[in-house]
Amino acid sequence: MLSMALAVPLLAIGFAPDRVQVEPNPILPLGWTVVGPSPADLRIQLTFAIKQQNIEQLHKLLMEVSTPNSASYGKHLSNDKVHALIAPDGGDISAVRHFLSSHNIKTVADASPNSDLLVATMSVTEAEALLGGVRYMQLRHSASGKLIHRILEPYHLPGRVAAALDFISPTVHIPGVSKMQQLPVSMASSESINIPATLRQLYSVGFNVTGKAPDNKQAVTAFLGQYYSKTDLNAFWSKYCTAGEYSKVDLTCGKGSPKLVGDATTGTAGVESMLDIETITGVAGNIESEFWGYSGNSPDNPENEPYMKWLSAVSTTPDEEIPKLFSTSYGEDESSWSFPAASRLNTEFMKAGARGISLLYASGDEGSNCKSGKFVPEGPGSSPYVTAVGGTTPTAGFPSPGSESAASLSSGGFSSYWAQPSYQKAAVSAYLSSSTNLPPLSRGYNVSGRAYPDISAQATNFCVTPFGCDIAGTSCATPTASGIFSLLNDLRLQQGKPTLGFLNPLIYQNAAAFNDITTGSSSGCLFGNGWPATAGWDAVTGVGTPNYEKLAAVVASLN
Repeated sequence: MLSMALAVPLLAIGFAPDRVQVEPNPILPLGWTVVGPSPADLRIQLTFAIKQQNIEQLHKLLMEVSTPNSASYGKHLSNDKVHALIAPDGGDISAVRHFLSSHNIKTVADASPNSDLLVATMSVTEAEALLGGVRYMQLRHSASGKLIHRILEPYHLPGRVAAALDFISPTVHIPGVSKMQQLPVSMASSESINIPATLRQLYSVGFNVTGKAPDNKQAVTAFLGQYYSKTDLNAFWSKYCTAGEYSKVDLTCGKGSPKLVGDATTGTAGVESMLDIETITGVAGNIESEFWGYSGNSPDNPENEPYMKWLSAVSTTPDEEIPKLFSTSYGEDESSWSFPAASRLNTEFMKAGARGISLLYASGDEGSNCKSGKFVPEGPGSSPYVTAVGGTTPTAGFPSPGSESAASLSSGGFSSYWAQPSYQKAAVSAYLSSSTNLPPLSRGYNVSGRAYPDISAQATNFCVTPFGCDIAGTSCATPTASGIFSLLNDLRLQQGKPTLGFLNPLIYQNAAAFNDITTGSSSGCLFGNGWPATAGWDAVTGVGTPNYEKLAAVVASLN
């Protein structure tokens, strides 16, 4: 086995002179090792992201339907209208299809309604030739044992084909693998555990508040071998949602067994997946839930990029069937996706928001994510088109509202890719101009970039069946906040109003409806400070944690 610390030499395989490089040179991240070349006959499914049109118009429409003081607020677009708006140029689609045909690739299919995503299944040998003579390598993640197949050199395509594409996957993107934190027993106090009853009390969700709208639906996502267990979910509900030791009253948790969507759903329970589904159903009772799971290399399926499989599924699911909120505890360094690929992900996020779908992402568990003395932004939470959720921890008086401070693990900061959106500029400017003890600019952060997180929620001392009550991370915070916004969606639907969709303009216009977190800070570099929590927005807890009662009054008053 090759060490990940070793440089991986480029292969001396030539490519036609008319070919151009599509994405930047890949870097093997920490934690991955090269096992060796991928089997030549391994089946692999490549996704071709064909360039879309009218992206600026999509952005404009998204902001109009998502900003509360807009006359178009809540007037979301249908999936058909979204895809008609951004449909690729027909010549680009033809160029890609002809290229595949010229390489005798016959298994090609549309992965979206307007052909902006094409998928083609082939052998590794065929894929290597298609991409200009690269070599696919088998990689192992040292902590999880997860195996994937990627290339560790740039790929090249004919100029006309390259001009038609944003990127191809799986190629150079090496995904992050979630790692849950478990606190020492002494830190996981039995008096401050996070379970449905304490979370509802902390965030002013009355015990009688449950979903009532028949067409409301929420979902959690899982990637890279995180599975769901019905037995463990039922055991969680029985233990923590029944009047007795952990709750004064019977709580409504969940609404029957979650629907399973994707190619990797059931199996040995994963702590990440069970945390997500147990928490969101524990906070938002009587709301239909779905578990969307994708592994990247499940049995009877070719090797693929699981994140793209999920985005494709969102893109193709009809409006009447799609969940109106997705909670995702998935993150990695922002730069792990090339800029062209990350730009395309932004468009996919905009498409969802324009349809009235809320996307909430964990901000990360590395504090300021210091690497080589610099703060490294984390995505997809750093995207301006998703809601990033940071983390808090209990303080004296827990679980009374307000009894929390910033968790040092909570990631936040500023994007190196994306400009600061207008919806948050005033709040971020106030933080930068009035806060003391900010990290030095030598840490390399971009004060004009998209700032995150947007909000926060509890992120320590979570009980997860069957793993115990010492689970920590913004993976705890994200399904917590998601459950509250699902209840707010439900309230809107009961009134005959549309769901909230893209949340960020609403959040920043109504920061007073959140519990402002003013104590604590995120971890920084060795012998250095991270981001301090202060009054107003800050780069560790956002505008604060949700107060359901206040937010319910806000969303009920909107069109």
